[in-house]
Parts: sequence; structure tokens; C-alpha cells
Amino acid sequence: MAEAGAEEFAEFGAAALDSFQALFEETEHLDHRSNTTHARELLGDLLIDLMHYAHHRGLEFNDILAQANGHYLSEHNSPDVLAIGSTVQLDGPAADEAVLLGHPTRGCVTGLLVPFDGPTEYHVRLLGENISRSIIAADLQPAPPFPNTHTSQGVVTNPLQAEEILLDAMTRIGHADINGIQPQQTDLDDHQVLLDALVSWNGIDERNVTDLLLARVEPRLSTSSPDAASSGAAPSPAQLAARDFPIPLDQGLTEHQPALNAPPARSTAHPDRRPGRPR
Repeated sequence: MAEAGAEEFAEFGAAALDSFQALFEETEHLDHRSNTTHARELLGDLLIDLMHYAHHRGLEFNDILAQANGHYLSEHNSPDVLAIGSTVQLDGPAADEAVLLGHPTRGCVTGLLVPFDGPTEYHVRLLGENISRSIIAADLQPAPPFPNTHTSQGVVTNPLQAEEILLDAMTRIGHADINGIQPQQTDLDDHQVLLDALVSWNGIDERNVTDLLLARVEPRLSTSSPDAASSGAAPSPAQLAARDFPIPLDQGLTEHQPALNAPPARSTAHPDRRPGRPR
């Protein structure tokens, strides 16, 4: 199934607004799908309720809005932002410092914040790091694309995928070494081609790359079984980026379960709450 595009995303939003409108009595006359005024009223009311919800949960709504704005611009391929999944490199003093220390300067965008009153901030995963770091736009620039690299799991075109597959292969090779058995040839082949690709793309010494990766392999060797790093399909860049989400996505909003029956109409005790409010 093809990934959803702008029209599908807009329809998701329209469906959410349909459900929101259905919460209130005497709103049948509102037609947000064809009436701009009705759409503005319902969108505004929904946003206000979401602000209340964020406050109730102790969340910073403006930060969430900045993140949403960044993802929106990324999905629209805006020239003003670097797209999620794109390859980037450090620039200016930040790059100079990384080069001096022998650290990677290239990585992949996993998220972004586009506030309305401040600089754009990107979440970037660099080689050897298991979480993304926040970097302002002034310290970044586009990087050359990661080279197409043929592996036992297909052609890898993204540095996050390359690192993940390489880490799995290194873990299995490590388990084989610990148990005194011969590693799988596919793991040895993947290790070599992916290490070469990451070294070449990052432009740093192979020893430095190996050290960074071994630091991430060591915990896996002590906590996983030889079969834990399976040779299944490689995760996509989007799945890898999602691993930076602060809570497991399958937990979601667990504190509130939707009612089985339609909710009662919203109270009209405050008729001056705001113009156009469904009630």
C-alpha cells in the first residue's frame, strides 16, 4: 500500500472534525467540508479543547504545535525545512569541533520543531548514537545521499538502516565468536560492505567507526540471545525515527477510554464561552 499523501492526510483531519462535531447537539447545520466559516469555527473550537487537554496532562501545547508545524512542512516538501529522513551534516563551529575530536559530522533527520517565534530545531541521529540530538538549523546543511549499498536484506539507501543492519550483523558475529562457532557468511559480507559504506560516507577513520559501533554492540551481547538480532526485514527510516518517540507508540493515550455510547451534549452553562462554539 502506497504511503498516504496530502489529500489523504487532509481527509484524516476532516474525519476527526466530523467526530468532534458529532459530540454536540444542534450542530447538523454546520458543514465544515464546504463552508469556510463553519470550518474555521470548528477548527478553532477543537484547538481550544486540545489546549485544555494539553494543560490537563501537563504538556506544553506550543512545543507540540511547533513539532506538528515542522512535520507538516516536511510532508509538503517545503524548501524552508530539511525533510524528515534526509541526510544532513554539521556546519560551522559545530562541524569543526566534531572533526577535531574525530566524531561523525553526518546523520539523518528524525524530527523537527518549527516554532513561530524562534529558530528551527532539528532532531538528528549521528553515527553511533542511539538517540537523536537537537541541533538548530544554523548548524546544519544538506549532506550527500547515502550510497546505495547491496546487502543480504536488500539495497540500503539510508544511514540509519545501514547502521541498524550492521549492528545486528555484528551482534550475531559476536555471539558466534563467544560460542566458538563460525559466523554466517551473510553476516560477514554485510559487515564488510556496510562498514565500508559508513566509513566512506562519514569520511572518518574506520577505527573510529568500529569503536562507535562496538560501544552499541556490547550491551546487546550481554542482554540478548544469539537469535535476538534476527535476520528479518530491515526497519524503515520512519520506523527507526519512531524509536526516538518518548513513549512506546502502542501505549498511546491510555488514561482515557472512549465511551461506548454517544456523550451528552456540552453544557450551556457558559453561553458566552466563545462565538460559534457548538452547544
